[in-house]
Amino acid sequence: MLLLQAVVVHAGPLEDCEQAQDINRRIAGCTERIRQYPRDATAFFNRGFAYLSQGDLDRAIADYTTVIEIDPAYSPAYHHRGIANESRGQHDRAIADLSKAVEINPRHGKALDARARIYLKTGQHTLALRDAERAVSLDPFDREFLDTRAHVYEALGRAQEAIADYRRVLSSNPSMQSAIDGLGRLGGSSSVPNAPRDAAPEGVRGAKPHYYAAQPPYEIECERAQHADPAGQYAGYPCWARAALGNRGRGR
Repeated sequence: MLLLQAVVVHAGPLEDCEQAQDINRRIAGCTERIRQYPRDATAFFNRGFAYLSQGDLDRAIADYTTVIEIDPAYSPAYHHRGIANESRGQHDRAIADLSKAVEINPRHGKALDARARIYLKTGQHTLALRDAERAVSLDPFDREFLDTRAHVYEALGRAQEAIADYRRVLSSNPSMQSAIDGLGRLGGSSSVPNAPRDAAPEGVRGAKPHYYAAQPPYEIECERAQHADPAGQYAGYPCWARAALGNRGRGR
């Protein structure tokens, strides 16, 4: 009797570099991809994101810097290098990177939100509010954007506006601790039985991954496509929702 042995098919470096489930495999795949194609900006970006998710800030910054050298218009590289610089406590460098990301792509909501948080942290409340409001105007369903704006409102003493935003956050994510804590500080109830009219559409709500999780390929694709085609087929939805709907429409 012949014994049939299962054959494990190992993905190539490109597939390893693009997958988001196994960070170490992603780093190895991107490294091999870079060895084969030393000017593959996407491979450097993906590896940089993997390093960032592991907290390896020096390597992440080095990879994002290489991406920028290869493609100076790669807005997400400035954004993520800004996040890494913020994590190192280098706020001025972080703001410079995030400002460049927004200069390249004025609709880069995540970069605006990240810069708003740094401005808030450093006491620049007027600038923080400007960025937070711009981010929410670009993506009204984004819980992180709403949470940032709520914190800015709270810092400015605009309690009722802060409470309203914290409630909107909890309408789509009742367990988001920063919003629960915010309502607790302001004396607002964390009970939000009915989602507001501008909550994310059913089937899309809750689809957005945590920011610091390994970024799925469609998220990277969406960040880049948002600048090139801001009025695309799903322009009525925020970036992450357009990506999710687009992938579903393609049977992915």
